[in-house]
This record gives sequence, structure tokens and C-alpha cells, in this order.
Amino acid sequence: MLIRVSLITRCCTLLLAGRWLHANNHRMASLLICLTIVNIPIVCICIGYMIGSYFMPPAITFPSPGIIMDMSSMNYSWYNSHNITVEFVGGLGNQMFQYASLYGLGKANGLKPLVSEHSLVARTFRALRARRTNETNAGKLYGFYQERRSNAFDQRTFSLNFMRNIRLEGFFQSWRYFDHIRSDLRKQYAFRSGAVRLVDDFLHEALGNFLLSRHDEMPADGKIDIKFVGVHVRRGDFLDSYNVEKGYTVADKVYLSKAIRYYENKYQRVIFIVCTDDLPWSQENLVASKGMIVFSKFQNRPQLDMCILSKCNHSIITVGTFGWWGAWLAGGETVYYRDYPRADTTLRDNFRMSDYYLPQWIAM
Repeated sequence: MLIRVSLITRCCTLLLAGRWLHANNHRMASLLICLTIVNIPIVCICIGYMIGSYFMPPAITFPSPGIIMDMSSMNYSWYNSHNITVEFVGGLGNQMFQYASLYGLGKANGLKPLVSEHSLVARTFRALRARRTNETNAGKLYGFYQERRSNAFDQRTFSLNFMRNIRLEGFFQSWRYFDHIRSDLRKQYAFRSGAVRLVDDFLHEALGNFLLSRHDEMPADGKIDIKFVGVHVRRGDFLDSYNVEKGYTVADKVYLSKAIRYYENKYQRVIFIVCTDDLPWSQENLVASKGMIVFSKFQNRPQLDMCILSKCNHSIITVGTFGWWGAWLAGGETVYYRDYPRADTTLRDNFRMSDYYLPQWIAM
């Protein structure tokens, strides 16, 4: 009797164990099926992404330092349906930065640039290709875009919404905003014929005085290897305590002497054409050992001084945007003052040096 009970108990136990294993195997099989169903699409997506990435063109990058490819010949007219403008402020150098960035961002984003006909830059350059408008029309625009830092490139500006009107607010002082249209921009920054004649006469007179001082005769073909170096010395309000506290500096005599010697050692005949807002200081501190220094006679006429700087072969700049643009327009070798702006100041915090100074320019 005991043996029968034991056998029956064992049989029941084996039966229950078999059912439990069968149930667990069924659950495991269901789980494996679900995992397979879920994983197959994920694996296919990953394979597709890997294949697509292989054929995908490289992402657009902005090298630092480097020059962005000139894209001025590209046609953006198919989506130029909205406008972009900027509120022009400051002197000629500041407004040249604002217009250049305005035009460059308009081209990059498919927006039509508008320039105020009352702005200094519009009055100076008649060949600007942006549509001229008055302040009333410009005020109707919406979609304000405020720059983050005045002297640092913001890559977001190359992805603006071209389906709405946009008004830029800020200084936008970086060559990267307009380097892609630089050949177009050079044509727009053409000086009036009257200004060009005055400047040409001034430079020709300086050349004649230089030849007389060295007892050289002008060759019959009129060709002589003389280099003009434009020198811009900015002081003025940069010496005010308010600006000094913010981080503005001015170049000293040591820097200017070093920059002048650099070109004197490089070229046998060199004429330094000086444009400045502090003529007494410049006359006292600028000295050339082999070349000749000539000071601009067009005081308080920034358009003519800018034209002079643009016609020089090479450049020496101190601080400020006026000298920056004189060097950019000249297009030759440029030496700039490395101690601007002063370190650990508010102004320096807004600077990214590689975005403000061109990579080929020489810091001293």
C-alpha cells in the first residue's frame, strides 16, 4: 500500500514538473519571437544608416584658421522672396562691417539685402548692390536677430529663416560672414571717381618727393619698384577712461617702429602713408630709417583716407575697424597690433581673434 502511494506521488510530481517545463518553454519561445520581431527592423535601420553614411557628402565646416570658398557666382534668386537689413551704427569702418555681413548673410540665406540710403556706407560707396531704402521701409521688417558676440563668428547666421523678413542687430565684425562673397564685395566698395583722382594726385606727389629725396630719376617707362605701405594710427576716444576700462588699447611707439622696420628690411624703396586721428602724436613718434613717411593731408575726410589705404601695396594697422578695412581693401601683406583688445576685459570676452583678424595677417 505504501509502495502504491509512493508511486502515485512520484507520477504526479513528474506530471506537474513536465507541465511546468512545457509552460516555461512556451514562454521562452514567445519571448524569443518578440525579440526577433523587434530587433530585425533595428538591424535593418543600422545597416541602412551605415550604407547611407558611406555615400553622404561631408558636412559643411568653417575651418579655423582658413578661408571659406568664394561662392559669389552661385545663383540664389530662386528663393529671394524676403528681405534682410541691419541698423547701421558707428563710423565708416563699423558700417562697412555691417554692410558686408548683411550682404554676405543675405546671399547665404536667400534673402534680399536692404541698405539705408541715409547710412554713411551708402553715401560713400555708390556701387552697393543691396537695394537702397529709407528708414520707414526698413522699420516695417520683423524677425530680429541679435548677435551673440560682436567680434566672433556665429555659424547660426548661415541658417536663417528665408521665409520671413529679418533685421540684424549688432556689429557683426568677423570676416567669416562675408568671405564667400569677397570678390563681389570688392567691386561694391569702389570709391567715387572724384575721390580717386584726389588720392592718385596725392600719391603721385609723394612718389615724386621720394625720388627727389633719393636723387633717383623716374625711368622712361614710368616703372619703378617702390612699395606704398598704408599706416593707420587710431587713438582718439580709445584713450578715454571709459573705453580703457572696457578693454580698448592703442598701439605704442615700439610696435609702430617694429612694423616700419619690418617693411624697410623687406623692400629697398618704401613709402609709408600715414592716416591718423592724432596727427601731432604720429608726427612725433613715427620715424623711418630708410623709407619715407608721408602724412595724409585729408584730415576729417574719412572717405579719402580709406581710399588712400586701399591703394597701398601693404598695410600696418593699429586698432579699430577703419584700419582693418583699409588693409582688407589693399589686399597685400598686413601687420597688426597683437595687444588689442586687452586681456581679461569685457571687450576681449567678445573677441575670437581668429574670427576678427584674417589668418594670413601678421601679429606683432
